[in-house]
Amino acid sequence: MRCKTTTYLDKININNFDFLRVLFAFTVAIAHFIDLSQIEVFKPYSPFFDSRLAIDGFFIISGFLIAKSYQNSEGLKNYIIKRIKRIFPAYMLVVCFCALFFSFISTNTIDNYFLDKQFWQYLAANLSFQNYVQPCLPGVFEINKICAVNGALWTIKIEEAFYLLLPVFYWLVNSKKINIYFLTILSYVISIIYYNYFLAIDMYRIGKQLPGAISLFVTGIILFNNFSFFLKHKNLMIIPAVFLFFVEYFILNTHILKPFSLGIIIFYIAYSFKFLNHFGKYGDITYGIYIFHFPIIQLFYYLGFYDSYNPFLSSGLTLGTIIIIAYFSWHYIELPYLSKSRKLRQKNLFYNKQPKV
Repeated sequence: MRCKTTTYLDKININNFDFLRVLFAFTVAIAHFIDLSQIEVFKPYSPFFDSRLAIDGFFIISGFLIAKSYQNSEGLKNYIIKRIKRIFPAYMLVVCFCALFFSFISTNTIDNYFLDKQFWQYLAANLSFQNYVQPCLPGVFEINKICAVNGALWTIKIEEAFYLLLPVFYWLVNSKKINIYFLTILSYVISIIYYNYFLAIDMYRIGKQLPGAISLFVTGIILFNNFSFFLKHKNLMIIPAVFLFFVEYFILNTHILKPFSLGIIIFYIAYSFKFLNHFGKYGDITYGIYIFHFPIIQLFYYLGFYDSYNPFLSSGLTLGTIIIIAYFSWHYIELPYLSKSRKLRQKNLFYNKQPKV
């Protein structure tokens, strides 16, 4: 007979988060493709690809999975090392590769390109997760809609900050004996107030940063810490959650309980459709799609693909290239740095050996 703890672990690990994360990553990629490619035929479809909503979904799932990672870590050092190994290899590659490779398409000469202060500012800013400080390279993408090399990287610094804040959250709960529900609700309310204040004064770019995004991560933490409760009652909670989300998102255009209602919807999907359990058997290409898509689209626009070829052919070529690069990124850049347990999970997923409950 399987013990209660094993059953709990089996249930929490069998989910569709791989599918949802790829769905969100593609939503962001397609939204950026429509915007950056400037192909007229695709512009009417832009409202169907809400990149902001997809990023909200990413943050909620991240809150859930990172809370799980922290609880399963042997200590703070082990937790930090795991986070570094997951984020840094592919991130450093995309930043450095773009900085070097795009020297060939710069309007500057090679010598001037590498001696330009902007080049070193780009490296310093992006390698320290502050891409907003210098998003452009000298003489690169000057004919594009924007010169930013990788405008999708702004969320990575928020993820990194959350990784660092999470141990503080659990330290306050475990060492300082602050009630976890009080701390959770307090964090959520402060985040909502911050977000809505900056939204009201037309400063959304500030509002979406921390602590504005904390309500999304906290929602993930709530779902993880009360996993058994939500799993048991998900069928009762899904209809009210969908109704509440619909009202706030489509009618009132507010951001109060929307993070929590969206979290319930994501949780329901993640633990309801078993045929998607093995979606990631060929690899977790989510991160690769997210961090590589923007410079690929920018490069294809610069090379004139979207003016020279049929829009459907060029879009297929773009998305195909993104998927291929994301696949190789996972297998040859990301996975080799991950823990043995994560590699084993990927192997078991490939051979359909996930535990059954």
